[in-house]
Amino acid sequence: MSLSDLASLGSFISGVAVLISLIYLALQVRQAEKNQRSLMQQGQANRICDLLLRNSDPSLAMIYRKGLAAELLSEVELTQFNNLFRAQLMSRHDTFLQHEQHLTPEPSFRTLRLATRDLMRAPGARAMWRNLRHIYEPSFQAFIDESVQGAPGPRAGEDLELWKAAVAEVGREGR
Repeated sequence: MSLSDLASLGSFISGVAVLISLIYLALQVRQAEKNQRSLMQQGQANRICDLLLRNSDPSLAMIYRKGLAAELLSEVELTQFNNLFRAQLMSRHDTFLQHEQHLTPEPSFRTLRLATRDLMRAPGARAMWRNLRHIYEPSFQAFIDESVQGAPGPRAGEDLELWKAAVAEVGREGR
């Protein structure tokens, strides 16, 4: 085997090694992207769970329910409802922006759309949105406005009655 044959063989082996390295790198990049999306989804879920748990505090839950039902609020209660509602909007806005950048999967965004439509059926949510709408960028304004126009659900404040009816139905099915 001549020196030029060895050089050609070395060049071939080097090319194969580079190809293997590129394939490995592509697999690593793909795995890193999956991990990043998973962490983002986990962050969204944690943020939403934190909001829900905070709203479970009895005093905040009462104010939130009163605010959604558009019942009379004191100035302090209005400030609390405003902050609770804005926290939800900020969370939704973050997920919305991530979706626009193709970082949130479609199923998560569909859930966001349905949950937002459910929230915006409450008269207090629609009223608060009118007061806060101007601080958000146009594409998010359109997203929330579309949710406001969505199919109406149960009136705000009917949750307890709906839950009792569901419990009774489940009880009848279990017999």
